[in-house]
Amino acid sequence: MSPDLNSKLPDAGISIFAHMTALANRHGAINLAQGFPDFAPPEQLFAYLDEGVRSGFNQYAAMPGLPQLRAAIARRLEYRYGCAADPETGITVTAGATQAIYTAISAFVRPGDKVLIFEPAYDSYGPAVRINGGQALYLRLELPDFSIPWDSLEQLLSTETVRMVLINNPHNPAGSILSADDLLRIGELTRRHNSLLLWDEVYDLLVFDGNRHRSALEFPTLCERSIVVFSIGKTLHNTGWKIGYTVAPEALSQEIRKVHQFMVFSVNTPAQYAVARFLESHSEFTDDLAQFYQTRRDLFLQCMRGHPDFEFLPCHGSYFALARFQSAGRTNDLAYAEHLVASRGVAAIPVSAFYHDAYDPGLLRFCFAKKEETLHEAARLLWHGISRLPSS
Repeated sequence: MSPDLNSKLPDAGISIFAHMTALANRHGAINLAQGFPDFAPPEQLFAYLDEGVRSGFNQYAAMPGLPQLRAAIARRLEYRYGCAADPETGITVTAGATQAIYTAISAFVRPGDKVLIFEPAYDSYGPAVRINGGQALYLRLELPDFSIPWDSLEQLLSTETVRMVLINNPHNPAGSILSADDLLRIGELTRRHNSLLLWDEVYDLLVFDGNRHRSALEFPTLCERSIVVFSIGKTLHNTGWKIGYTVAPEALSQEIRKVHQFMVFSVNTPAQYAVARFLESHSEFTDDLAQFYQTRRDLFLQCMRGHPDFEFLPCHGSYFALARFQSAGRTNDLAYAEHLVASRGVAAIPVSAFYHDAYDPGLLRFCFAKKEETLHEAARLLWHGISRLPSS
């Protein structure tokens, strides 16, 4: 007799990222779908990783993270945001940002608690809430600039008791960024219920055109109710190392660590050592990161300028660009993305995958965290068979 599985996620299947990557592999296509670089991390990281292994950093690290890494992170936060995070009580190293988000939700969301998620949203948010018995409340950002619908937000918060609000800034997939006024307004609107604020700031260093990322860590009135999540992988081009971290007041960090110790306990020790050594000795690397990615954004958008099938939206942050697509018969975005892989040899992500109800705004997401030659070749394939229109 088979057991009654009673799945907590009965509608979940393979993620859109795995699906499109598998299609890209099957067709030998260029993968601009999944969000990872196709270039190597900084060479010095490899030397520090070897140094860590040979120096004996091969056993469990401290549960909250290697002390050297937490100290290096604290210095980065002080330098970047003027935030005096205590590495002993306020910083917790996790196995990537996705685990950090899941752990924070698990620590604070109880059965029946309501969590507000702005859509489009990273596809792990909703399932993490549901697995923990919470109820996800979804609010669509307003097209075309993916701005917060303030009137709808105020109305929702006036009628619902919201335990947690999850905010992604800079935004994936939209590439939008929030202003200081936006952050403070969110804080004020959620103060009534003393709602916790979970900030996904994994692309904090990837903000373009002279703009500056405004972190929740800059505002004392937000910090007292905030857990802020960052990603080493997004910063150092090493997503496969799976290192992220949370920053929160001591009382919130204590609850996060209670869950973290039973979920992961500690993160890869030599990798933590290597990252700590790199952050200590190559601080200039992060200063140049925004321009590094802006150059790739500009290259890809210039190569695609004037394409009759794609209209690219502004991208102010992250390493993704969104494009409206034109298709005969107006097929849905998933079918169009699948067709693009087979017919043009380029994989992208349909944006409907970032909505819980599969809402289709007619957009595809392209990742430009790639080598320049990869972007050139992807653009060539997307232009294949089309007469290039003159640029205005």
